[in-house]
Amino acid sequence: MILLVEDDDNDAALILGTLQQQVPADSVRHARSGTEAIELLEQWHGEPIQLILLDVHLPGLSGLEVLQHVRATRQTSHVPVVMLSGSEDSSDIARSYDLGANSLLSKSDHGKNFAETVSQIVPYWLKLNHPYIQPGSRH
Repeated sequence: MILLVEDDDNDAALILGTLQQQVPADSVRHARSGTEAIELLEQWHGEPIQLILLDVHLPGLSGLEVLQHVRATRQTSHVPVVMLSGSEDSSDIARSYDLGANSLLSKSDHGKNFAETVSQIVPYWLKLNHPYIQPGSRH
C-alpha cells in the first residue's frame, strides 16, 4: 500500500493519476491532513505499507509532525517516506532529513515535469529499492 498525504486537490489529483498508471488503484490511499494520515496508519490492518508520500505543509498536524509519528511507531519506522514540498525553504528540507525522511521532492515544478518526477517514484521505491523487512512481518 502507498499512502499519499496531500491536502491540495490539484496536487493530489496529479500524483494519484500518475501513481494509478503504475499500481492498482486500490493499493493507494489518500489522506488530506496529518490527523487523517495518523488515524489511517493507526487503524490500518491491510497489506504492508510500502511507501508514504507526505506533504510538508498540511492543515492541523504538519507533515513534519506526521513524519515524527511515522518514525516513532514500530510498524512504520522503516517505511520509506518521500516528503513533498511546494517551497524551497532550506529549514523544511533540513528538518525533513533530520526527522528521518528518505527523500524530498519539490512540487513547485508543476505539470509535465512534476508528473514525470512522480512517475519515477514507484519504479525506484517499490521495484529497485530493497526495503527493510521487520522480523516477524508478513513480507
